[in-house]
Amino acid sequence: MGAGPDQTEHPLVLNPLAAPQLANTDLVVNYQTSPQAELGNRQVTNFAGRLLSGSSAANYGAWFRAPAGDYDWWAERVGDSRWSYKEAAWLSRPIHTTSGRTYPLRHPIHQAFIEAGFQDLPDLNAGDTLGVAPWTENWKEGKRQHSSKAFDLSGVHTFTNAPVARVIVNSDKDATGVELLDGRRIQATREVIISCGAHKSPQILMLSGIGPAEELKKHGIDVLVDSPVVGKNHFDHLALHQAWKLRNPESGLALGSPKFDDPAYMLGYPVEWIATDAVPPHILEPALKQDATVQPDIDPRWHPNLFPSCAHLGLLVAYAPLNLSEEYHVPLDGSHVSSGALLYKPTSRGLITLSSADPKAEPVLDGHYYSTLADKDMLRAGVRRIGQIMETAAAQEIIEGETTPKGLPILTSTASDEDIDARVQAYSEVWHHSAGTAAMGKDIQSSVVDAELKVHGAKHLRVVDASVFPGPIAATPQATVYAIAELAADLISQTLC
Repeated sequence: MGAGPDQTEHPLVLNPLAAPQLANTDLVVNYQTSPQAELGNRQVTNFAGRLLSGSSAANYGAWFRAPAGDYDWWAERVGDSRWSYKEAAWLSRPIHTTSGRTYPLRHPIHQAFIEAGFQDLPDLNAGDTLGVAPWTENWKEGKRQHSSKAFDLSGVHTFTNAPVARVIVNSDKDATGVELLDGRRIQATREVIISCGAHKSPQILMLSGIGPAEELKKHGIDVLVDSPVVGKNHFDHLALHQAWKLRNPESGLALGSPKFDDPAYMLGYPVEWIATDAVPPHILEPALKQDATVQPDIDPRWHPNLFPSCAHLGLLVAYAPLNLSEEYHVPLDGSHVSSGALLYKPTSRGLITLSSADPKAEPVLDGHYYSTLADKDMLRAGVRRIGQIMETAAAQEIIEGETTPKGLPILTSTASDEDIDARVQAYSEVWHHSAGTAAMGKDIQSSVVDAELKVHGAKHLRVVDASVFPGPIAATPQATVYAIAELAADLISQTLC
């Protein structure tokens, strides 16, 4: 059952470059956070797909696995080696990916990354991700491979336009079916699987009587399972994007120029390279120690962000002024490219709560973005790293300089903390990679589901989506979400034998 319609053949869904246009349709939900104290009290938009295939039918289709160490930490965290990189057959399902379109700036941008000290990697999906590698997407022949196309649904009966109000859980804590918003009830013959995403899955659990007892009682919901972590542990990839003016825009170097007209350019996101970078321990460790004094769940003695193989940042250059707010006022006329510094491994944690017991009401999201010193140090390092890339000889041959928002200074490789923070507070955005709100783990006090994705304290109920991530990964999430679905299918199949 899916809340939205089947629009998987919709031209905006299939078109690689139409993701921003989908944001203005009823196929995408625009969740607004509460005002974010560290981002100038702005509300931050979180997009999520509301159609068959979910967000895989509305995102940009970037396709990256995380570093091997992220999955090994995951396996350790949940106490099950099946989630480790070594045993990760769940990561190996072949899916068509594309990369290697040749744009006019391919070689100078790659050279800029190399001159800035990045290792050249042939593939970012091979376990070792520190370096610069080709941008990879799961497009096929210029069309999106959303989940209902990537996976064979023959024999699967899908109910669309069927939003769920709650899971029906009896007094024995056994999930027996679901109730839809229109009052219909669908009986489960074996089990119920929630795959509603990091915003809605915890909301549905709470509306079903599974969640923090205090939160449920506040809204008059009977507590069937006191699961204190439901809705907590929310994280996303916060990013700062900058615009850079080209020296020779008349040459057709970027999107918007009439000379930027090769049909191949329209077959994916206008990016060729992405770099993954680490922040040195001597910067991170003091920040984590300071954060631990006010955020007890941060343990600086055993924090995954300090592991030797850990990657903290994603860095890229797009051949268009992309992901810039309207207030930035950068024209889409071929005169600019843009950069992104992406915080892959945030330590800030937000939460999802209920606005009411009404299932038609949207949940409340407080992202707590940029609320730890470690997050500030990591994203500041990413912005300075972008400055280093743009200050290389290779970049200086094509880039005239940064076009800044009105009244704010240029951010260089030596920009002050204050100048970077001012830009982040005013212009940072998330990449709509919400996860973690029904986290996987060993017990009900620290997690929502176990290593087989079964909800602690309930029977015949699983969660299978990005909400089960126990922590952030240094990659865009779609490849990992698809892999979770693969392993979940194996786990469920074993119960049918």
